[in-house]
Amino acid sequence: MDPGSPSLLWPLRLSKPAVTVPVTTGEHSKAEERAQSPSLVERLSAAPSPSSPAPSSPAPLQHQFQAALVAEKYLLLEQVEGSSLCRCVDVRTQEEYVCKVVSRDCSSLLQAHYRLDGHPHVNPIHEVLVGDKRVYLIFPRSHSDLHSYVRARKRLREHEARRLFRQMAETVAACHEQGIVLRDLKLRKFVFADPQR
Repeated sequence: MDPGSPSLLWPLRLSKPAVTVPVTTGEHSKAEERAQSPSLVERLSAAPSPSSPAPSSPAPLQHQFQAALVAEKYLLLEQVEGSSLCRCVDVRTQEEYVCKVVSRDCSSLLQAHYRLDGHPHVNPIHEVLVGDKRVYLIFPRSHSDLHSYVRARKRLREHEARRLFRQMAETVAACHEQGIVLRDLKLRKFVFADPQR
């Protein structure tokens, strides 16, 4: 993906085959022990801002966030603001991703991913996990969305707006060429591939 290019939150690229995996919710395992390691806990807990006072005593871990362990590999965390995706962390590598949880009858969604496999402006799927009742689509972490960017900037210069709009139009056109109609198209659906946007 080009640096600074937005990509869709509907990642339409499948890089690994789907696999059936056990989904644990309350059982204690080695992966859960790794998930509770200090380095991961430090990373997941929100750091206080410099202007806010330090809390007198740290809150217990279970009160800071709710999480679920999927396939003894990914720790699913809170929902991403303005999105149906959840943050998740690989408990082995501690890399952060986002996860879309869908029902098992998502064949049309996966077919759309296959049709746009390799498109430079479409966010790729990192991994597909198939549970008994749900499918977990794991995507690379994005760096903000176009809606938030435009709201923060208030105004964009014409050359920047033109560049961003061209990328969005090319992506939508590529979807249409493959017979994919995007519903609920809005700026929040376009995300940046890197922090430099």
